[in-house]
Amino acid sequence: MAGRGGAGVGIVVTISILSILSLGLFVSTIIFYGNLNKVTGERDSAKQGLSEYINAQERQDPRISAIADKARAEKQTVVGYLADSLGQATSTISGSKSGAYTDVMDRLDKVQFPGVARATGWGGQGDAPSVKTIVAGKSFEQVLSQADTYIASLQGQIDSARKAKEIAENDLKNEMERSKARDEAHRATLAAINDELQRYRNEVESYRTGTEQQRTDMGARVDRIRQEASTRETQLLDRVTGLEESNQRLQNQLEVLRGDRKKDLFQGRPEESLVDGRVVAVDAAAGTATINLGRQDKIRVGLTFAVYEEPSAIRPDEQGNYPRGKASLEVIRIDETSAVCRVVTERAGNPVVKGDVLANAVYDPKKEYKFLVIGNFDANRDGVATDGERQNLVATIREWGGSVSDELTGDVDFLIMGERPTLPPEPPINAPIAVVEQYVRAQQTIARYDELFRQAASTSLPVLNENRLRTLIGGY
Repeated sequence: MAGRGGAGVGIVVTISILSILSLGLFVSTIIFYGNLNKVTGERDSAKQGLSEYINAQERQDPRISAIADKARAEKQTVVGYLADSLGQATSTISGSKSGAYTDVMDRLDKVQFPGVARATGWGGQGDAPSVKTIVAGKSFEQVLSQADTYIASLQGQIDSARKAKEIAENDLKNEMERSKARDEAHRATLAAINDELQRYRNEVESYRTGTEQQRTDMGARVDRIRQEASTRETQLLDRVTGLEESNQRLQNQLEVLRGDRKKDLFQGRPEESLVDGRVVAVDAAAGTATINLGRQDKIRVGLTFAVYEEPSAIRPDEQGNYPRGKASLEVIRIDETSAVCRVVTERAGNPVVKGDVLANAVYDPKKEYKFLVIGNFDANRDGVATDGERQNLVATIREWGGSVSDELTGDVDFLIMGERPTLPPEPPINAPIAVVEQYVRAQQTIARYDELFRQAASTSLPVLNENRLRTLIGGY
């Protein structure tokens, strides 16, 4: 009895649970269908709203797909991406992010740009068309490209005009400097001629005064002779004869002095100032100049020349110093009758030009100069003059066609004097023999240096120190 009662209770419980589950399922089904209807309504509403921005056919367009990909990469909606892009485009064109394409073009219709019109070859009527008119049928990229080309052309014209202006200004400056130099040289020549004329006047006046005084003395003597006795007549006649002979000697001496003076006035220019060649062509872009000396003139690669505007510029001043050339040339290529030189140094504002003359005291196309080189030299310009660098200078002279003598013979053309050797301190009495011999050799070298200088001065042999030689060979 108890068993059947327990089973009945279990069935009742089971039926109750199933009823509850059925009720729950029914309620869930009602809620699901309610939500489904709501979602379906929202979907239909969303489709209707989306169709206002894009339809199904446009979504199939590859261009729209590409825009969607870019918007997705920027983490934006397609509409937001398009709005930003349109805003940037309108801002770039018109300066404002708001407005549609037609609004932008309306604003451009009010902008006039004659320069762009000329650049794009616009052929319409009017002097100043609007930008909208110019770009009609073209892209902004084409218009800007044509404008860039036009601007580049204008910039090229401006650069050419500026370069032409600079060249004209440099030519004018050089011509003014040359004119000034010619005027100064002319004034100096006139001053020298006037000084010479004044000296001649003084000499003539002195001679006239002396002659008048002599005539007066002669007259007085004649009067005294006439007043004296006839016994003194012979003596007076002898004295007159002696005076005439003295006068003749004075005349001869005067003629000799005048001849020496004329010799000083009209003597030839020194050999170190003679012109060796000329510049026949200049390539400013390559930094080279062509000269009229070639293989037939025995020039060598590495030979240097000083460049002057004219031969009269190669003239020493009162201290014997030569003016530095306007430029220095070094031979780099040799032909039969000409050679190409590189411009090593050049004075600012006074470049090498055709017709400039060349000078090198060591080289001469028609003869071989002989040199005597003494003293210490600073060939490497390190501030220390040594006898070893003198040997380098001797080698350079021989390489350039000159010869070097060890003695001051009659056929020596130039004496090149470096720094006077320094005499070391006198060694003590107990010094080694080698030190004493070195001191004696230094004494002999200095004595020979001084003696050669005295001999050169007494024989009027041209003497060049290291700086003068560098100036006359175009050293740098």
